[in-house]
Amino acid sequence: MTKSHSVKHAQASNSNPTVVTNFGQRAISDQNYSKIVCLNKTALANLGNPSKLNVELVVQGDEKFIKLSPISKEKGEEKS
Repeated sequence: MTKSHSVKHAQASNSNPTVVTNFGQRAISDQNYSKIVCLNKTALANLGNPSKLNVELVVQGDEKFIKLSPISKEKGEEKS
């Protein structure tokens, strides 16, 4: 695996630029009845080092991708 990554800027329709950071190809491993994909530490650091992520499958026309969004802790919620 290489440590380099690329950043692509795309213009969104609402005039806010979309920044895409490519962390390269990742292997998909089997663990019991689940599939595991390892993330680069830099990817999580760019999200603020969350302990939990919301995972969504996004379909836009012919394009399909997985969206990871950090889950912020609610006030009073303890670290798990």
